Amino acid sequence: MKKVLVLGKVHNSGLEFLKKKSYEILELSDQNDDYKKALHTIDALILKMTNVDNEFLNLASKLKVIARHGVGYNNVDLKSLNKKKIPLFITGDVNSDSVSEHTIGLMLSIAKKINIYDQEIRNNNFNIRNSFKSVDLNEKKILIFGYGRIGKKVATICRFFNMQVYVYDKFIDNSEISKEFIAVDDLNENLEIYDYISLHIPFNNSDKPLIDKTFLNRLKKNCTLINTSRGDLIDQQDLKMHLSNNPDFYAGLDVFNPEPPDLNDEIFKYKNLVMTPHSAAYTEECLKKMSLFCGENIDNFFNKNFNKDLLINKEILN
Repeated sequence: MKKVLVLGKVHNSGLEFLKKKSYEILELSDQNDDYKKALHTIDALILKMTNVDNEFLNLASKLKVIARHGVGYNNVDLKSLNKKKIPLFITGDVNSDSVSEHTIGLMLSIAKKINIYDQEIRNNNFNIRNSFKSVDLNEKKILIFGYGRIGKKVATICRFFNMQVYVYDKFIDNSEISKEFIAVDDLNENLEIYDYISLHIPFNNSDKPLIDKTFLNRLKKNCTLINTSRGDLIDQQDLKMHLSNNPDFYAGLDVFNPEPPDLNDEIFKYKNLVMTPHSAAYTEECLKKMSLFCGENIDNFFNKNFNKDLLINKEILN
């Protein structure tokens, strides 16, 4: 019987699928290092946020396959994985609806000042309604940074709000961008025109953050920055300074660097910041599909019937 280690809490759907296929399931916390004692016993891994590096792989001497609970894999050392010829599978397009809806939710919360109004009315300040701080999305300009599955859906939803949608993605040809949207050739041009910027880049291909103080200082004073992608895309220290110096500038963050933020981090003091705990994909529907995908990816691998489109390190097949 093959043993599957599940690091962190996942929906039961994928685990029940594997149990019916006679796999042994070992569920352990990913909040401490106790799981390391079991690594030498496992044949497969369902992975969430734990770092898989060379040390991890040396301990997991029997490991044959990793199923990532999601689509990102920044926490995996691919070079070490490839040396051991261990395949890494992702879940495919199961989270784009959830993350795109969450992105719009952050935008609406900020535009309509929902978090602020909620706190004020609880403090008996019903008169906050006369502050006239909320705004409409109608006719506002938004830059969608990244035109993948999620970026496309966010752009489409924004058009339903009658927003002017601009799209920048250096990895695709502008001819691939829908004619409904305005393709941006140079990210450094016209940054001052946008009311919203939403990040949808799967990884940071640079040694430094893409959004730093130079970038932030070129934005409109009342611009809103949304990040449901990766925490390392933004220099968090520069962002905090910008939030402090520009009270009309807002940010909506579902991701951080590091995660979770330290309880003593001053990021918690800014009222012009709305935060969620890397939960954009944590809906009932999305979690069920991600878990099931993980189970299927593991079983399909052992049955030599896997989907190559979901395999990240295809080079190991050569």
